[in-house]
Amino acid sequence: MRTIVNTNTYSLGGNRMYILINAMKNLLRNKGRNILIATVTLAIIISTVVTLTIGNASSKIIEDTRLRIGSKVNIAIDLQEHGRSGKMEMPEVGIDDFFSYAQSDYLSKSILSAQLYLYSATTFAVDDDSKAQGIWESNDGTGEARKAGTMILIGNSDPDTLTDFSVDGGRKILPGGRMYSGLDECIISSDLAELNGISVGDTISARSVFEPVKNFDLVVVGIYSDETAAYPGPAYEEAKFFVFNRHNEVITSFETVMSKGFETDEGIQINAEYYLKNPDDISKFEAEVRAKGLPDDYSVSINQKELDGITGPLKSMAGITSTFMAVILILGAIVLVLLAFIAVRERQYEVGVLRAMGMEKAKIAVGILSEAVIISLMCLIIGLGIGSVASQPIADSILSSQVEVAAEKTKANSENLQFLVMSGKTELVNGLNGYTPVSEIQVALDAHTVIQITLIALALAGLSGVIGIAVITRYEPLKILRERN
Repeated sequence: MRTIVNTNTYSLGGNRMYILINAMKNLLRNKGRNILIATVTLAIIISTVVTLTIGNASSKIIEDTRLRIGSKVNIAIDLQEHGRSGKMEMPEVGIDDFFSYAQSDYLSKSILSAQLYLYSATTFAVDDDSKAQGIWESNDGTGEARKAGTMILIGNSDPDTLTDFSVDGGRKILPGGRMYSGLDECIISSDLAELNGISVGDTISARSVFEPVKNFDLVVVGIYSDETAAYPGPAYEEAKFFVFNRHNEVITSFETVMSKGFETDEGIQINAEYYLKNPDDISKFEAEVRAKGLPDDYSVSINQKELDGITGPLKSMAGITSTFMAVILILGAIVLVLLAFIAVRERQYEVGVLRAMGMEKAKIAVGILSEAVIISLMCLIIGLGIGSVASQPIADSILSSQVEVAAEKTKANSENLQFLVMSGKTELVNGLNGYTPVSEIQVALDAHTVIQITLIALALAGLSGVIGIAVITRYEPLKILRERN
């Protein structure tokens, strides 16, 4: 196609707007080629908008989740390390050690809890049909028969961390009652209260089952409805192992339990949850607790398993979109380069005429580059609009499929309650492990994403423009015109 050049415009004053005007005219003169370039560029920009919008939203949620959940520290027996040590007895962490670790400056908060079995001569257990208040009796040599526990006493240092009492939890304090707050206050399930005729304000008298025996007189300040599973599995429920029935739990403060003078962890189970201010400080925290006497048989790690369980679908979705964007960018760049080479022969005569008129190579290069920039900017505006609208439904579709894949994978590994030993560490696996993966995501085009996409659009413009510039500006005007003739 012969390109018509308005020589008067250039010769009559060297108008600075000539380069831009000529670039815009060339876009209209070469419609077929430019429409093809614009189509490829638009496809690249739309896919980039979708993938970057989804990717940035996913990254933000993953990072927020990492700071919220990934900050939880797990301190557990490492069976593999214990086996290498050659020790026969399992090392234990004492009550004082739990308190000592909680004083670390690397922690944002610490949650301490205690659990022990209680026996009461006046309070029956839910599902204890024998009304024997225990399944066996023992004699410690004092002549006094001691029975098994009928209730489970749970002491927690922070009521706000009781997830079963959250908005989405299965336990609700009934009207007329409240959550425990003071010493020797407790709350119980409605099943346990109805069975024993207990009301708010009544006192439960009980004692611990194992040595050292401690007496408890707890005032009931709240009764809660309980929609959670009573037993950890069907086998327990069928056998009516009431000592595992969660409706027999008596919940009180950690301070109430410890006020009874427990000096060792015999007869009581102490659990501690530590949360780092920054998950990256895990190595520093580990060094500190090691210095405070934590045995090498214990491992110190962040809650990576729970973090992966929650953010797994998001990570999979981000990986899919990133791979898709990489493929589109590579293929799109290849197509643009090919189109630029094809356009070279069509632009040779135009360049020859302009050079014969005395136009510098730099100005010709700017004109060619301006055409590519104009196309890219037009595609950028259209692509931002289309991409922002398409991002949400695409994100919902991909995330939904990844959540289903994660659920199927988890179901295959958790058909029954079982104990597994993985990497030398004992872990309890049950159902979904209590991890609820992220199943919803809100994506929106933000300033950061717009800047990223704009840079990509300019890079595409530079790629398609520079190829033509590099080839065309090598030729001399007379040679171009002679070859044309």
